[in-house]
Amino acid sequence: MKAKILLINLVIMTLLSGCSYWENMLKEKDQTEGLSAAQIYAQGKEFLDMEDYPNSIKYFDILEARYPFGTYSTQAMLDLAYASYKSNLRDDAIINCDRFIRLYPNHPNVSYAYYLRAISNFDKDSNFITKIFANDPSKYDVSNLRQSFDDFTLVVNRFPDSKYAKDSRNRLIYIKNMIAANELYIAKYYNKRSAHVAAVERIKYMLKNYSGTPSSEEGLLIMIDSYNKLKMTDLAYDTSRVLKENYSDYIIIKKKDSTIEVNKKTQDLKKMQDKKTSDAKQRTWYSYFNPFSYF
Repeated sequence: MKAKILLINLVIMTLLSGCSYWENMLKEKDQTEGLSAAQIYAQGKEFLDMEDYPNSIKYFDILEARYPFGTYSTQAMLDLAYASYKSNLRDDAIINCDRFIRLYPNHPNVSYAYYLRAISNFDKDSNFITKIFANDPSKYDVSNLRQSFDDFTLVVNRFPDSKYAKDSRNRLIYIKNMIAANELYIAKYYNKRSAHVAAVERIKYMLKNYSGTPSSEEGLLIMIDSYNKLKMTDLAYDTSRVLKENYSDYIIIKKKDSTIEVNKKTQDLKKMQDKKTSDAKQRTWYSYFNPFSYF
């Protein structure tokens, strides 16, 4: 009997707590009850300016649900994307940017939607970027950086005079270098494991899509090495000429086995100096008095 009473009490308490929960939910909803679109937007914008992003998101969501069409809901969509971005909800920010671009492709602020989408994709790799200084950046997945590269490129090409163009150009240089470093790392991995064809193709892709980066020089050297190992010496020579054309301090040497060797002039000079030093060390004190030792 006592057990039944206890069970009934538990059920009643659960129901009461449930009622309290729904009562609180209704009270929260009542905060915007009867408010116009302008009033709800103003409240959401106030929270946004105060950097209270969770509440701003809540109000902008309510505005879009209650007034899906109109000037305020359109602006709220962009503000919602920004609030999501600042709340580290990168995927939500990207979704809202995509939605805005799809619904309002000719809107005066559509350039901002593209830019914010690019920034969100860029910052999704923030952990990757912070590891750059401690580890090899090319070892990390750069798929989000590739997407942000495409997004920033779109901003620069479609909105070259917008206030987002300059920052987009700067970020493009940085991203381009990082992606090229990733391609180079993969090519080196292939070359080290004797997958020379794959290494060559990877470098070709890098040079075609991300040329002019610090990785280009080493990429060409890997191509020459891979072509030599594939016995494709003509292609190795052609690649060495491209290398010399872009980096004039290289010298090209055709070896007896037809393979191509490339060295920097400074390295070649250092080898000669090292050889002279080595020869000098090999001479005994007696050799300096022996005239035949110099012939």
